[in-house]
Amino acid sequence: MKTKEAVFCLIGWLLSAAVPGFSQNRPFQVEDWEKRLNERQPPLQILDAIGLKPGMVVGEVGAGTGRMTMWLADRVGEFGKTYANDINREYLEHLRERSRRDGFENIEIVLGEAEDAKLPAGALDMVFMINVYHHLDNPLPLLRNILPSLKPDGTLVIVECDPEKVDWGKEEGCTGRKDMAKELSEAGYGLLRTETFLNEDNIYFARPRSGS
Repeated sequence: MKTKEAVFCLIGWLLSAAVPGFSQNRPFQVEDWEKRLNERQPPLQILDAIGLKPGMVVGEVGAGTGRMTMWLADRVGEFGKTYANDINREYLEHLRERSRRDGFENIEIVLGEAEDAKLPAGALDMVFMINVYHHLDNPLPLLRNILPSLKPDGTLVIVECDPEKVDWGKEEGCTGRKDMAKELSEAGYGLLRTETFLNEDNIYFARPRSGS
């Protein structure tokens, strides 16, 4: 980690520990349609599980209108940054206005393509994807194009519905654990671990393999 980035990360951590409300308690608005999904995928539980900390740089692929983006941006704080990617311009415009309304200055909007998220090279501590993977016609090109955006110790995190946990999983095309491990490997990642505490989803942690 560069010295400047390390200093920002340390300052962010100190502020979040010393100042109540600096992180995680920003009073941003939760839109009505998000409330039910937040019950299924509690944002703070997910943020704790994935290890996102103040000062980190995270890229969200398939951010949509920003259900998780706001939580990500709040957690990384003033000295961190969130790149919010999507291929839908209307969703991103909604997210842009939402971030302005709620006072977030650490969110950068990124219009991507189906097979290329257009995230900055070598800049990200983490790339995060939730409720996106099973909607991809062919996830491998996108996964491969994410690789260059991660720092050497960066992590790809995917929250994906499990067809073994939910009746509708196979019909919706949810990705099972074996298939996820196989596809991540084919794209150049090593699966680090899988968290299974969510009732309908799993959280997959992967890192680029050496030489990928």
